[in-house]
Amino acid sequence: MGTVAPESVSNEASPAVVGFANNGAYEFSPSRGETYSVPVQLQANVASVSLSVYTSDGELVKTVTRTDGLEIGLNQLVWDGKDDSGTVVPDEAYIPVLTVETESGEKQIIDPRTYSGGELVEKVPVEITPDQEIAYSLPASCRVLIRAGIKGGAMLRNLSSWQAKGAGKNVQHWDGKDQNGLIDIRKEPNLGVLVIAFKLPENAILTYGNQELDYRAYRLAKHWEDKVLAPEKMQTSRNGTAISPHYYAPRAFDAVPDVSLTLQETLKKTPDGVAQIKLNSPVAVKADIAPQDRWMMKQSLYEVAFFVDHEFVAEEEQGYVPLTWQWLPQQITPGRHLLTVNISGFSGKVGVASVLFDIVR
Repeated sequence: MGTVAPESVSNEASPAVVGFANNGAYEFSPSRGETYSVPVQLQANVASVSLSVYTSDGELVKTVTRTDGLEIGLNQLVWDGKDDSGTVVPDEAYIPVLTVETESGEKQIIDPRTYSGGELVEKVPVEITPDQEIAYSLPASCRVLIRAGIKGGAMLRNLSSWQAKGAGKNVQHWDGKDQNGLIDIRKEPNLGVLVIAFKLPENAILTYGNQELDYRAYRLAKHWEDKVLAPEKMQTSRNGTAISPHYYAPRAFDAVPDVSLTLQETLKKTPDGVAQIKLNSPVAVKADIAPQDRWMMKQSLYEVAFFVDHEFVAEEEQGYVPLTWQWLPQQITPGRHLLTVNISGFSGKVGVASVLFDIVR
């Protein structure tokens, strides 16, 4: 959970006098003026109940407190989807934490992060719809990774990098193209679509519809640091289910790096801008990561692999960028082909880029 440490919250009092009630729906659009009601079940009379909303990286966004009108049974605490400064939060998953003060002055805290979140979903049902979109079902609100590529070959498209999605049926819209929009890979006979998910903490609130502000820009404006939880504080399993290591990573660490792939400038080009390469003649190929994204890949070792028409041709196991590969194209038929690079971090991130080229004699 990024900056969240287990000791930052507690459930001290017993028996509990407060708990989350079933809401049925956990998504709303504050940018459209919607509000979100968190149902709270009280087992006894209390002096106050507070709802604190945290980012998935552990920063406090807003606290809503009720001190009057509270009764035993069901009560509602309403969040308007804004932070303490009045800014509509970006689309993301937010974690609600309840704090209740009893009439005797005792405090109880119910924090879903202490007992849920991160559990890997063993198998996500996936189907390609008649409209060639990717449909999948989730048992709970989750973070989802979706990639498309060739089985046993190149990864060609990042579609979702651990984005927060709600329970039930979801559809990933896709034009069928590779990362650079060069070819329709849905026509490939060995097309593979990978969908992996892990659960968000229970009662996580998902916001959507904010076209003005993304999560990374929001964090930068707040001057929040992306802190990494110490390994000894990370659980590897909960109730017999493995916990994804991505659950504990700051959200920025799981973004997709912007990768470029270019052929040497001296090559002749066709009228539509495709480079022409002579068979059995060396050519310089440059793979790079956008400067603003290099820090992501430096969090772990990474490797750089090249593919021609989705088949592996070369690899640099301990990669660095920018990387210039001296390629000698051999045994390639004349005509148009696709060159792809996969830059794969050992932590699971994969950046991908492709370029078309023509082989000429």
